[in-house]
Amino acid sequence: MNATELKQFYEKLYFMELESREKVQGRLQLSLTLLLAVIGAVVFLFQNFDYQVGAWNATRSTFVFFLCVGIALLLVSMYFFVRAFYNNSYYLLPDSRKTADYHDELETTYREFEHRDKLVEAAMDQYLTTYYIEYAAYNTQTNDRRAAYVHLCNGALVGSAVLFIAAFLAFYFGDLDKSKIKSATEVFITKPVDVKLQENRK
Repeated sequence: MNATELKQFYEKLYFMELESREKVQGRLQLSLTLLLAVIGAVVFLFQNFDYQVGAWNATRSTFVFFLCVGIALLLVSMYFFVRAFYNNSYYLLPDSRKTADYHDELETTYREFEHRDKLVEAAMDQYLTTYYIEYAAYNTQTNDRRAAYVHLCNGALVGSAVLFIAAFLAFYFGDLDKSKIKSATEVFITKPVDVKLQENRK
């Protein structure tokens, strides 16, 4: 590769990493949707579980076990989601004003040289190529780290979803839904009951 081809190669790598950043953002949006759906399922199980302390059996114990382990995995998934979403920086090319100022500085520096235009062009190419190489490498590390966190987030999320499905099966087939349990009917006597005896006369 000559210098021009190398510059184009590094430029392509730089913009590829910026595109990868958008792809990671899209994967995070999907993970957030799944997280909210799973959290909604957990809230449903919590709200409808029959908390009768004196009625613990194997089904209740199984339900609580799957639910607690699932919540632990869900918290792990949320942790990795936050790590992938927050506090990740990217390096971007300098703004146009800074680049224009640097070009003007080069024009001033090489003003007295014979091949001024070629020197300025070479310096500008080196200026941009250096940024492409350094920033593309840094952005690659950031994208790789975020992608790994997204992968761990989704893995823990799938594991928690499987456990919540198992908990729901115990919840449904074990009759743990408090809305389906008929409560005892209380009868209140508000006034004395009159009892009349009738004598049979011949």
